Amino acid sequence: MKKFISNSIFLLFSFISIAQVNFTTNLSKEKLGLNERVKVEFSMDKDGDNFIAPSFENFKVVGGPSQSIRTSWVNGKRSYSKSYSYFL
Repeated sequence: MKKFISNSIFLLFSFISIAQVNFTTNLSKEKLGLNERVKVEFSMDKDGDNFIAPSFENFKVVGGPSQSIRTSWVNGKRSYSKSYSYFL
């Protein structure tokens, strides 16, 4: 099941690789049982106002999207992160 989820997420976001924003995808679990939920989080290091959510084909979205933004300044250097989370 983990391999199926990882491959599905990879295929859904293969088109994003041409963007100038760095994306990362995190899964909340490595193994799933029947009727368990998994949290999928897409994080980017720049503003992603034009982010288009995947269709999550063959999955049922039970929550999301939830958005979070993190900004910090340390010694005059800014760091930024924006995340979109889904529960499948």
